[in-house]
Amino acid sequence: MDFIPHDDKTIAEMLKDLGLKELDDLFDDIPKDLLKTQLNIPPGLSEPDLLNKLVKISEENKVYQSNFLGAGNYFHYIPSLVDFVISRSEFYTAYTPYQAEASQGYLQAIYEYQSIISRLTQMDVANASMYDGSTALAEAAIMSTIITSKNIVIIMEGIHPEYVEVVKTYCWGQNIELRIASQDDLMNNLSEEVASIMIQSPNFFGDIEDVVEISKKIKKSAPNCLIVQVMTDPTCLGVLQPPGLTNIDIFVAEGQAFGICPSFGGPGLGIFTAKQKYLRKIPGRLVGKTKELNGEREGFILTLQAREQHIRREKASSNICTNQALCALSALIYLLSVGSHGLREIATQNIQKAHYLKEKLALIPGYEILNKKPTYNEFLLKCPDIDKFIIECKNVNILPPLRISSYYPNMKNVLLVCVTEINSKESLDKFLDIASKFQENNMGDS
Repeated sequence: MDFIPHDDKTIAEMLKDLGLKELDDLFDDIPKDLLKTQLNIPPGLSEPDLLNKLVKISEENKVYQSNFLGAGNYFHYIPSLVDFVISRSEFYTAYTPYQAEASQGYLQAIYEYQSIISRLTQMDVANASMYDGSTALAEAAIMSTIITSKNIVIIMEGIHPEYVEVVKTYCWGQNIELRIASQDDLMNNLSEEVASIMIQSPNFFGDIEDVVEISKKIKKSAPNCLIVQVMTDPTCLGVLQPPGLTNIDIFVAEGQAFGICPSFGGPGLGIFTAKQKYLRKIPGRLVGKTKELNGEREGFILTLQAREQHIRREKASSNICTNQALCALSALIYLLSVGSHGLREIATQNIQKAHYLKEKLALIPGYEILNKKPTYNEFLLKCPDIDKFIIECKNVNILPPLRISSYYPNMKNVLLVCVTEINSKESLDKFLDIASKFQENNMGDS
């Protein structure tokens, strides 16, 4: 449809109702250095000239030959089939399937997505997706307090710091008490007033936690306390034990690794699963399969819609407004494309390549692997001079790992290194070569 801009009168009325003076006040939360006032494009350009201008602007983006950055957003192989299917107009232009009779194709796709996620995680039920992993975890916190009628949620150390911030925001709005505990202090923090305990495995530092043992201890001390597990890269489910077999009550994850490009940090896909007995407390919606009233033809409908837009506000379990249907479709096509054997191979390569790099780096003087537990595709690396190391990576067209002090200021000169199946042996050895040469130069300078 055509875009009809607001006139000055309408804008003035909206600003008055919002209690604002200028349109710029709407963007106060955005850092000023990120705001673009204009694109600096000359007026009156022809279409070919305009396209050429935009292409030149896009070339300012740096595209690295290889990368070692993860921390919640991952570079994985995406089969060509994924982009082909999601680019079909009936999918990428589709809106929320309110009218079942007009949305059977998309409803079936979402139903198949729920089914494959439930099978992958071995959890009883999966919803029709959520915004991303962080909001899925926050919704799980709220859901646990609704189920247990308790008001305390414990977050174990090792959960992605950005996820923790989102959970804090949601819990603040719901007057839920949030506590953060280490694994050593966990049992001391347990009580009958705790609604749930949240753990991440593999955690933010790459460590694979013993979820079975942790679950046993929690259930023994607090049998009514729910256990919520989160993952930022669920490709590990190709080799790790699924949460449904580890006594987890609610499992959530970021599904970006399943066929969604990292882009500039989004969009994501919130995977949300739970045990059968908690089905009616799940946020968002569920797509179900049914039959004609007077016939045998099958069809798909929105079976559960537990949000404020569909039922009385006081009865809603969530205020989430939509699902990431196109991203969920990407995940579905990705998992169907690679299959169980392919996902196992992907996960195996992630582990093998990351451990190859870990072992080689540990042999270079001045470098130290800080992880004490088994890891998946990420690990902590202490460097002699992190600034020079990062610059050297960029000089040879490598996207460097995450400087962990961005989240943990006390962890100086520590990198969170990520290795996936798309890191070739050549790129791994190139990374090692940087570390070796840099250490030699350091030793020479000293």
